[in-house]
Amino acid sequence: MSDYVLVLVSAALINHLFLHKGAASRLQVHAFGLSSAVLILLGLLGAKLLESLIFTPLQIQNLELLALLPLLASIAWGWPTLLARLRPAWPIAEMRPALLVNVTPLGLALQLSAERSDWVTTLGWGLTGGLGFWLALALFDDLRQRCQHEDVPVTLRGLPIELLAAGVMAMAFSGLNGLFTT
Repeated sequence: MSDYVLVLVSAALINHLFLHKGAASRLQVHAFGLSSAVLILLGLLGAKLLESLIFTPLQIQNLELLALLPLLASIAWGWPTLLARLRPAWPIAEMRPALLVNVTPLGLALQLSAERSDWVTTLGWGLTGGLGFWLALALFDDLRQRCQHEDVPVTLRGLPIELLAAGVMAMAFSGLNGLFTT
């Protein structure tokens, strides 16, 4: 479980830094968090579907990475388009490149396929991974807003305090390691 936590926290930190190249609004952070959660969930379910229908019967598990990349890219490209039609007021201009470079669903899909997980486990990891990623993005955004308003030493402002917070967050999430055993 600690591998999953490290993947989620580090990917959330990278995506948070990418999201905050400019000034990001709270709505933009949550729209990106929702989109990332949907990408993780649909990506894991699509990977499980490909594994059970194509890779396992044909015994071509070595081509899994090659097939998952276009699947995840199509979800990452199509979801913002659908979201723009459903919610035209939401700020999704820079969401597509950030979703395309998000490797969290790819890493989780490859990990779950190596473990030969069942559908319920895949659905559970998709839901919890997506919501955890969204939570980590929201926590990093809250940290950034607090650091702008509080008296933070000049040497810790910006990236140093965010890296320290990522380490503390990873330790806190790692405390849940072993809580759920199979």
